[in-house]
Amino acid sequence: MKFFLIILLISSIAIILTAETHVDNDQFTTYQQDKTFANFQKAIAFYNSKCEDTEMYNATLMLSYLYTMELHKNLEILETNLDSLDTKTKFSYANLLLEIGKYEESIVIYEMLNSDFPAWSCPWRHKGEALLKQQDYQGAEIATKKAIEVREDHFDAYIQLAKIQRDMGKYNVALQTLESGMKYEEADHEDEVTNEEVELLKADLIKLLKTR
Repeated sequence: MKFFLIILLISSIAIILTAETHVDNDQFTTYQQDKTFANFQKAIAFYNSKCEDTEMYNATLMLSYLYTMELHKNLEILETNLDSLDTKTKFSYANLLLEIGKYEESIVIYEMLNSDFPAWSCPWRHKGEALLKQQDYQGAEIATKKAIEVREDHFDAYIQLAKIQRDMGKYNVALQTLESGMKYEEADHEDEVTNEEVELLKADLIKLLKTR
C-alpha cells in the first residue's frame, strides 16, 4: 500500500511539473502506464537528451522521478519474491536496503542470513551497521562482535565496533578494539576502510580519553 502511495505521489507531481513547463511528457506517461524496461529506457533517453540544455532542470527532475519509480518497482519485485532469491542476491538486496536507509527491512533479511549461515561474518557486520544507523548501540555491538567471533580477521568489523564503542562512551575499550583490528589491516582486500578513516578514529579516541 505504501509503495503505491509513493508512486501515485511521484506520478502526480511529475505530470503537474511537465504540464507547467510545457515539456513533452509522452515518454513519462507511457512508462507510467506500462512500466516495462523498454519504456523506462525510452523515457530515460528522452529526458537525457533534454538535459543537453544545461538550463533544462525540469528534465533532470523528471529523470530523478523515473529512476525513483523504477527503483521502487524493483524493490517491490524483490520483496515479493524474497523467498525465491538465492543467498547472494538476498544479501545484496539487504545491502541495497541498508544503502537507501530502509534499516528495519534490511535487518529482517540479515537475521534470516544469520540464522541460515551463522558462520558467515558479513551479514553480522552489515546488521551491526544497520543497527548503528538506528542508534541501537547495544544491538550493533552484539552483531559486530559476532562478525569478529566467526571471522577473526574481519578488519572493517573491528573499525565499526570501535566506532560503536566510542559512541557508547567506552573509549578505552574502543581504542583497544581498534588496535586489535590493526593487526588484520592487510585482510581488508575490498578497501572498505581508508587509512585516513582509521587515523581520524584513533585521534578522536585519544582526544576523548584526554578530555574525560
